[in-house]
Amino acid sequence: MRAVSRVLCQVIGCGPAALGLALAADRRAELPRLLAEGVEFLDRSPTPTALSGLRFPFQIDANSVGRDFFAGVRPDGTFATVLNGRAGRMLRERHDRQVPLTLVGEFVNDLSGAVEDVLPGRFRYGADVKEIHLNRDGCWTSVDGSGSELVTSESVVLATGGFEDTEQVSHRYGLPPDRLIGSAELMSGRLDKAARILRSGGRIAILGGSHSGFAAARLLLDRFGDEIPHGALVLVHRNISLSYADLAESESVPPDLVGRLEACPESGVINRFHGLRSGPRDLCLRALQNREPRLILCETGSAEARTALTGAGLVVHALGYRTRSVPLFDRWGERIPTGEGTVDVDDRCRVLDAGLNAVPGIFGIGLGYARTDVWGRRRVGINTFHGEDAERIVSQVLAATTVENAAPAR
Repeated sequence: MRAVSRVLCQVIGCGPAALGLALAADRRAELPRLLAEGVEFLDRSPTPTALSGLRFPFQIDANSVGRDFFAGVRPDGTFATVLNGRAGRMLRERHDRQVPLTLVGEFVNDLSGAVEDVLPGRFRYGADVKEIHLNRDGCWTSVDGSGSELVTSESVVLATGGFEDTEQVSHRYGLPPDRLIGSAELMSGRLDKAARILRSGGRIAILGGSHSGFAAARLLLDRFGDEIPHGALVLVHRNISLSYADLAESESVPPDLVGRLEACPESGVINRFHGLRSGPRDLCLRALQNREPRLILCETGSAEARTALTGAGLVVHALGYRTRSVPLFDRWGERIPTGEGTVDVDDRCRVLDAGLNAVPGIFGIGLGYARTDVWGRRRVGINTFHGEDAERIVSQVLAATTVENAAPAR
C-alpha cells in the first residue's frame, strides 16, 4: 500500500486546466520553489494514455483562435519545447484563426507530457478521489472510494471539470433517457443514431442556444448535408447572444438581431464569454434570417418547442455543465455544503461554501469552477485558466508557505 504523501499542494484532476498551475509558476519564475515545497497531481484515469484520449476529442472547431491555447506557455521558459512540436507549430501558424479541437487536444497532450517530465513522480493515476477531509492541523487529506488516505496538503486545487447532467434534463422534460444524448458525446463522433433518424425523415431537437448547441447543429449539417430534410433540426433556446470584436462590428448585424451588448473591460470584446463566434455564429445568423431551412429556432416553453421535444427521435443536451464536485468535510466530519449544480469560486479562485464564504485552502480552476465576470457570465477558456486563474492560485499557495516560514518560533 502506497504511503500517504504530504505536500504543499495537491491538485485533483489532470485535465487541461490543471496544467495551468505549472505554466503560471514557470511564468512567475517560481516553478523551482513550487517543486521544492511539493505538489502532487491526482487523476482517476488509470493511465496517462487513457487520460490523453479524453482531452478535446470533439470533431468541431474551437470557439477561440489558435493563440488562446498557447498563450500561457512562456516562450523562453521550461515548457517552450511544446511550441515547436507539430501541434504547437500549427497553432502558432493559425494564431488568429479558429482551429480544430482535435489539434488542441494534441497540443494539450504534448503539454501534459512536458509537465510530467519536469515534475517526475508528481502525477498519480488511478487515484479516484471521493472525499477531502480537513484535519485538526488545518491541512486537507484526500480519500479514495475504499476509504484509503491518498495525499495530505496545506492547499487543494480542484480541477475535476464538469459533466452534462442528462439525467436531470430527462426528468425535467419527461424525455426517455434513450432519446437523449449529451452534446459532448455527439461531437465526439457518436453519430450513428442521428444518421438513422435524419435519413428516415425524423427530427432531432437540440436543447440550448450556446456555442455547444449551434456547434452540434453545424456538425450535423456538415456531416449529413442534403440528407437532412427542411425543418429536421430544431434548436430550442432561452436566449441567443452573438460575440463581436468591438462595438463597431455589432453595427454590421441587423439591429433586431444584435441583442444585449456586454463589453469586456479587459479585451473590449463584446459578449466575450457567452457570445457565439465563428461557424456557430454564422449558422445562427443564417437561421435567424431564414437562410438555413434545415434548422428551425424556437424559444423554450413555446408550443413549437414542446412539439419538437415530444416528437424528436433524438434530443441533444447542450445546456451547459455541472461541476464534477468532490465532497468536502470539516474537522468534525460534517460535510461542507457547496452550491447545487455549479460550485462557486470567488475572484481569487477560492471555492465558496453554500453561504458564499471561502473554504480556507481550497481552490477551484477549470470548466467546473470558472470565475464569473461583472455580468455573472462564467469565464471559460484555456487562456483564462492557464493565465490569470492559475496565477492567482499559485500566488496564494506560495504566499501561505511564505507566511508560515516567516512566522516566529513559539
